[in-house]
Amino acid sequence: MKIIIYILLFMCFFSKTVYSQDIYPPDTPVLDSVSLENLTTGSVYVSWFPCDSPDVASYVIFRQIATLWDPIDTIPAPATLYIDNSYIPAAAANAHPELYRIAAIDFAGNISTMTPPALYHNTMYLFPYLDSINCQTAIKLRWNKYINWSEGVKYYTIFVNVNSTSWDSLTTVDGNTNEYFHQNLTDNTHYCYFVRAVSYNGRTSTSNQNCFFVNLPNYPSFINADYATVNSNNQIEVSFTLDTSSIVKKNYILYRAENYSGPFVTLNSYNNYTNLKLVYIDNVDVTKQWCYKLAAIDQCNNIVKESNNAQNINIYVSSADDLTEFISWNRYLNWLGGVDSYNIYRIVDNNAPVLINTNYSDTVFIDDISDYATNRTGASGNFCYYVEATETSLNPYGIIGTSKSNTVCATQPPIVYMPNVFTPNENNVNDFFMPIASFVNPDYYYFRIFDRWGNKIFETNNPTKGWDGKIKGHKVPTGTYVYTLKYNESENKSSELSGVFYLFYP
Repeated sequence: MKIIIYILLFMCFFSKTVYSQDIYPPDTPVLDSVSLENLTTGSVYVSWFPCDSPDVASYVIFRQIATLWDPIDTIPAPATLYIDNSYIPAAAANAHPELYRIAAIDFAGNISTMTPPALYHNTMYLFPYLDSINCQTAIKLRWNKYINWSEGVKYYTIFVNVNSTSWDSLTTVDGNTNEYFHQNLTDNTHYCYFVRAVSYNGRTSTSNQNCFFVNLPNYPSFINADYATVNSNNQIEVSFTLDTSSIVKKNYILYRAENYSGPFVTLNSYNNYTNLKLVYIDNVDVTKQWCYKLAAIDQCNNIVKESNNAQNINIYVSSADDLTEFISWNRYLNWLGGVDSYNIYRIVDNNAPVLINTNYSDTVFIDDISDYATNRTGASGNFCYYVEATETSLNPYGIIGTSKSNTVCATQPPIVYMPNVFTPNENNVNDFFMPIASFVNPDYYYFRIFDRWGNKIFETNNPTKGWDGKIKGHKVPTGTYVYTLKYNESENKSSELSGVFYLFYP
């Protein structure tokens, strides 16, 4: 075809010199627009304005192939439209921009100059790809500008087709712009686009159609805050159960706040964390409430999934004059399964914890400690408590969390009474002389007995041990004896008692 067109041009020129007296070529025709004609084949509409010269016989269409401008067809006048779909190599405006110029030939065979090199017209090629703007995932659309309309491009209209439905106008952008970010995408969705340029005079040109399937990064489908608890080292321990699916992005940020409503601050970050459990130990004051949450983040640190909040339990205790301890605590927040129960534990004199009550709704308990108000127990008056909350079985991920509060202590003041009569006749009634003392600390206890001449005949540091009325296994005579007692009250304040008592054998 190319050779034939060149021969035709040569013959027209030759006939001009031989058969015609017309030696003036026609004016150069002006291109109107070029636009994609077929989205599948990439064929192109080429249109132009009729040439001003009255004797135009035909028009020659040129397309840039590689770096050369090749004539691809000759169209008889008065046609002003050509579809470029048969020349080899065929137009491929669905794969790249195609560039066009035009010339005119009159009946005498004179050929005009081609469209000036700087005034060619080009098709637009649109290319979408996944990008982000302001750290939000988007499809970025880019296209080459339509150039060389004398009046310029007024605007570009972008059309979209979602999942092979209908074509809709997505937006319009300024004629000086050749890119657009399509945001608020839906995952697993097929988006197709084309762009239409509109000049200030209403001329139009349509780009190729190009599509993009959105497959957004997958993020964890759940994060469960298992517990916030006080561990054995008096630290807050926080645990989370994570979605460990192999396809999800596993980047997290751990947050903490001083109350449930925030503000939250970043404690730690985790990239490519693949374990089922994430445990964090926080060295903070366990007598305060702390709120924790874990968030999955995208590449721009935007939160894409948050856990439920986890807030530790604080317990409070105060001693009453009626040998009771008033215990209260804040509710555990915020298990997905809710709180099933609170178990209250008592610790006396550093012994093993003892479960003393299970509470299903209230957050207060009154502990009756009157059973300890006797010297035979040896209780020093130091009573410590903690609460352990348990989650119900309604957690959607089958997790049952437990949370232990801080441990708090209260000290009952010593109760000391000294008898004044002693009858050690071995009848198991009043056979030992000793203080009737409750809640006395054995570490600061010193009890002594003297005869009437001031000789020490008995001493002990054991609050549960008394004098049996003997010296070296022999009974002492009836009479008056003297005692002294030293012990510590609360806050290590020292107290001392002394007096006399009468010993006889009924």
